[in-house]
This record gives sequence, C-alpha cells and structure tokens, in this order.
Amino acid sequence: MEFKSTRRRFIELAGISATVSLAGCESLGTDGAPNSVQTDTDGAPNSVQTDTGDGMPQVTVSIQPDQEELQQRQQEIQSDLRSGNITRTQARQQFQTAQRELLSDGIDQFKEQIGDDITVEDTVERAGALLVSGPATRLIDMLAFDMVNGLFGAETFDEIQSQASTPTGTATDGATATDSETPQN
Repeated sequence: MEFKSTRRRFIELAGISATVSLAGCESLGTDGAPNSVQTDTDGAPNSVQTDTGDGMPQVTVSIQPDQEELQQRQQEIQSDLRSGNITRTQARQQFQTAQRELLSDGIDQFKEQIGDDITVEDTVERAGALLVSGPATRLIDMLAFDMVNGLFGAETFDEIQSQASTPTGTATDGATATDSETPQN
C-alpha cells in the first residue's frame, strides 16, 4: 500500500523547505554576516535577521523522524492491511501516529544533544520545527545531527507556526468513504 498522505506530506514539506531555503538565504546580509540588514538597489531595507536581543542569532531547525524506523513501521502497517487486520483508514491513522511519535522522539533527541549554549525558544512539534538561538558556529554544528533535516532563517518559524495552526479537514487528507470500509473475512 502506498500512503497518499506521505506523498502529500512530502510535497508540502518540500514546498516549505524550498520557501524556507530561500528565506534562509535572504536572512544573510549582503556581506554574508548574520543579523545584518539587506538593502535593495535603492538602499531600502528588505530583510532583517532576528536575534534574541542578546546578540545570539536565531534559526529554525527542521527535524525529521528516524527514516529506518519509519520504514519498518510502514511495512508492519502494510502487512496488517494486506492480511485484513485493519482498514485503509486505520492504516493511514497508524502511519500518521508513527510519524508523530518518531518526530517527537527526534525532537527529544535533538534537545538532549544541543548542550547548554543552545536555547530552544519555541517548538512546533507537529511540523518538526524548533526556533533555537546560540553561537553561530554551534548552530551550524547542529547540521551534523542525524535528526536535523536543515537550518533556516528565524522568520521561517513564524510561517511554519501559522501553517501548523491552520485546521485541515479530512477531505484534504485524501480520505474517502471507501477508506473506512471494514475488511472482508
């Protein structure tokens, strides 16, 4: 079975990542230094990198679930679906639950690894996004963590937060009336 929500989630995250990547690039100043103001050709500011007020830069960290564990759980769910133990809707729900659990685990592991010089300012667990601050070199060092999918500009966190708070209906999740049929024995 192929999970439609997985493809949709991938496309959604790819779109966010592309937007976030561009936003992250724009947050660097014209001299390449963080926390500087970029200007248009007329000298008007067009982007400001935020910081915590104490001179520490902030970035958005994107966390991904453990891919091997996620694939293993997907295979287990597919096996249950093929054997008729669960419906398509139940399979989708179980897979989404597994994604959320593994994402939460990834966030917890990240928090354990960052050390005292990095501060987690805010979290959107559902999207796997954290707003963190700390010394620039330590922020870059976080890219070596297995669960870190990318670093983006601080303003991206607000975008992710607003998107995560937007309610979604079941119709947009790809559920149909036939998905909830009970398996035939």
